[in-house]
Amino acid sequence: MIRTLEDVSRLAQEKGPKKLAVLAPEDGEFMLAVKKAWEAKYIEPVLIGDPEKIKRVAAEAAFDIKGIELISETDRQAVANLGTAMLFAGDVDITGKGQIPTAYIYRAIIREEAKAGTGRTISVVSLWEIPELKRFTAFTDTGVNIRPDLKAKVEVVKNAVFVFHVLGYVRPRIAVLSGKREIGGSPESFTDAAALKNLADAGDFGECEIIAATSFAEIFSGTDGAQHNGKQTDLSRLPEILLVPNLDAGNILCKLDFFLPVHRRSLAMTSGGPFIIPSRSDFCDSILGEIAMGVVVADRMRGGGKR
Repeated sequence: MIRTLEDVSRLAQEKGPKKLAVLAPEDGEFMLAVKKAWEAKYIEPVLIGDPEKIKRVAAEAAFDIKGIELISETDRQAVANLGTAMLFAGDVDITGKGQIPTAYIYRAIIREEAKAGTGRTISVVSLWEIPELKRFTAFTDTGVNIRPDLKAKVEVVKNAVFVFHVLGYVRPRIAVLSGKREIGGSPESFTDAAALKNLADAGDFGECEIIAATSFAEIFSGTDGAQHNGKQTDLSRLPEILLVPNLDAGNILCKLDFFLPVHRRSLAMTSGGPFIIPSRSDFCDSILGEIAMGVVVADRMRGGGKR
């Protein structure tokens, strides 16, 4: 079981280099992360984008890209399509987003999933390393589905459980987060939580458990509403997977790492392999960590873990 980012970095060195298609690496922080990942032997990069911009940014990062494959393409959708097609064809192990709008990426992934006939719903899993826990906790979906209905949430849960199984977590726990009200009926997210728990209990998601709690108060204090009584919060009660009700909630929650003592690593799971989609606000070290996570997940998927 992979518990820490230190484990991820060590395994990325052991299992690399993996081939990474880099989409429009025309941003300094992203190019620097690619350079460090290449130097650490995590990856063999394939750079796709505007060659003049790529060469300029590489020079600014003191990254000698002579001998590294560079594919010239300036149309943003064509860049996304090419890198995604390479991932699904098995020509690369991982694909990563550089300075390119995410909408192009998702459009390309949906196209490839449709061609493959998987019917798969794309979702982003944002993993947190919380030092006290010595294991990962993840929020999902934090990047794609704006207001997922029950059908979409089923697929989002499957994607997250798959990621945790790949990382070696035998039976991850899941909390389906929702508000609740007693007047005027329950919100849709609360009724979805009950439906998803029934599906999990019936074994529809494989080895996992959806707990009864739908809020942080219930997670840490119990569904009977017991108070803390001044006791320190027991972080071990936090499940491995936290399913958020909508994209706004997921995006806000997962990025609390900017002022909390936690570290975030996000990736989108596709049937072709992991897709690294850093936030525009992410810096080099965070992007490097996401590349390392992609290397580890890709290695385990290639070992027979495809869903």
